Amino acid sequence: MQRYLIIGFVALLGLVVGLGVYSSREEVRLSDAQATLRQQAVSDAAVIYVENCAVCHGASGEGLGSIPPLDSEALRTMEYDALFKIIARGLYNTPMAAWHQDEGGMLTDYQIEQLVAQIRYADWGQIRELAAQRGMIPASLAVPDVTEAQLAQISALGPEGQLWSEGFQLYANTCVTCHGANGEGSTLGVPLNTPEVRAQDAASLTQTIVEGVPGTMMAAWGTLLEASELDALVAFLQHWDQLEAQGIALEMPAPQMIDLDDPEAILALGERLFVSTCTSCHGDNGTGGLGPAINSQQFLSRQDDAAITQAITEGGHRPNSAMPAFGERLTSVEIAALVSYIRSLEENAPVVANPRGTQQGGGGPPWLQATPDPANPIQPRGQGQGQGQGRGQGQQGQNEQTPQQSAPSTTYRGTVVSVASNALTFYDEASRSNLEAMLGPPWWWEPNAIALRPGDRIALEGFEGEGHMELNWIENLTTGERLDLRTPDGKPVWQGGN
Repeated sequence: MQRYLIIGFVALLGLVVGLGVYSSREEVRLSDAQATLRQQAVSDAAVIYVENCAVCHGASGEGLGSIPPLDSEALRTMEYDALFKIIARGLYNTPMAAWHQDEGGMLTDYQIEQLVAQIRYADWGQIRELAAQRGMIPASLAVPDVTEAQLAQISALGPEGQLWSEGFQLYANTCVTCHGANGEGSTLGVPLNTPEVRAQDAASLTQTIVEGVPGTMMAAWGTLLEASELDALVAFLQHWDQLEAQGIALEMPAPQMIDLDDPEAILALGERLFVSTCTSCHGDNGTGGLGPAINSQQFLSRQDDAAITQAITEGGHRPNSAMPAFGERLTSVEIAALVSYIRSLEENAPVVANPRGTQQGGGGPPWLQATPDPANPIQPRGQGQGQGQGRGQGQQGQNEQTPQQSAPSTTYRGTVVSVASNALTFYDEASRSNLEAMLGPPWWWEPNAIALRPGDRIALEGFEGEGHMELNWIENLTTGERLDLRTPDGKPVWQGGN
C-alpha cells in the first residue's frame, strides 16, 4: 500500500513540474505560433498583391505617380481595422477601389486579412523579387517620364524658368537612380529636395557636383557635365519647392510585364536597365567615363558572368571605387538581364586604350614607375658634392655591361598585340610598329607570369639579345602588375638572381 502511495506522489509531482515547465514556455510557444501564421499570411498575400495591387502601388510598395506608397511607417502602425476597411471599401474620391466581394470587389475576408498582414509585416524587397519572378519588372530604376507640358509649365514660371526646366530634365536623366524620382533619397544617395540643400549657395552645390563627396557614392561629375548643365541643375535644385508648389513632379513608369522565357525580351530589359542605370558612370554604350569601360575586350574577356553579377550586387571593392551596390535595388531577374546584355557586347567589343576610366592616370611616365629605394634617395641637384655625385653615378650606370646583358637597354611603352607562351608581340608607341620580345624561359614564365592580354597597355625595358629582345622588367599598366625579369646588375632571376 505504501508503495502505491509513493508511486502516486511521484506521478503527481512529475505532473506539477511538467505543467510548470509547459506554462513557462507557453508565451514563447504562442509567440512562435503567431509568427508562423503571420509568415504564412504574408506569403499568401504576396501573390494577391502582385496580381492585383502592384500595378498601382508598385512592385515593392513604392507608389507610382500620385498613388501613395504602401511601404511606409504610417501604414505599418495603422490600426488593423482601419487598414481592413480601406482595402475592403476603398477611399471615396480617390483611385482606390473597393476590393471586398460584398462591395463589388473580388477578395474575401481572409484575402484582405492577408493583405493587411503584408502591409504591416512584409519585407517589401521580397515582394519585389516575387513580382520579378512572375515577369512583373519594377520601374524604380527606370528614367521617369518628362512631358513637353511639364517643361513648358516650368519655363513659364519666371525669368529663370527655362533654366529650371533644363535642370529638371537633366535630373530625371542623370540623378534619379541614386537620389529618387522626387529627391527623396535612397540607399544610394541622400535626399536633395530639402530646405537644407536649397539654402546652399550655387558655388557650394556646383563644387559638390563637380568634385563629388569622398567616402560616399557621390562621384565627381565635373568631366561629364558642361558648365551650362551644371548651372541648370543647381538652379533646379535651389528652386525645387517652387516647382512642387505648381504640382510639377516626376512620375515613374508603371511596372512592366515581360516574358521571362523570351531571351530577346530579357536582353531588351538588360539594355534598358543599362541605359537608365549604368551609362551615367560607365558612359554611353559602356565606353567608360567615371567608371571603367565595360564595352571593352579587356573587361569582357576577363570577367565571367559570376564576377559581373557580384560587382553589380555588391558594388566595387577597389580603393576609392564609386561603384554602388545594387543588390537591394535590383531583383535577381533584373541583375541577370543586365549581365546578359553586358555579355552580348563582347562579340563586337573594341580594345580600349584606357579601360579603367577617366579617373585613372594611365600609369604615369615610365621614369616615375620604378619602385622607390628608401636606402638610396635621389639627391637634389644643387652645388658642390651633390651635383658631382649625381653625374658620376649616372655615367657609371650607362657604361656598365654585365655578362648577361651585352647591349644598352631601351624603355618601351605600348599595347599588347598577342602573347604565345613566352613570346610577346606588342605595339610600340614611339616607333609605331609591332615589336617582339621574349618573356624568359617557358618553364619559368608560365608559373610566374603576370596577366597580359590583347589591348593591355604596357611599359617594359628591354635589350637586344641573341636574335630577339630580352626584357629587364615589364609592367601591365592596365592592371598595375609588374614583374622584374633581371636584377639591377643584369642577372636573370631564373638563374638565382634576387
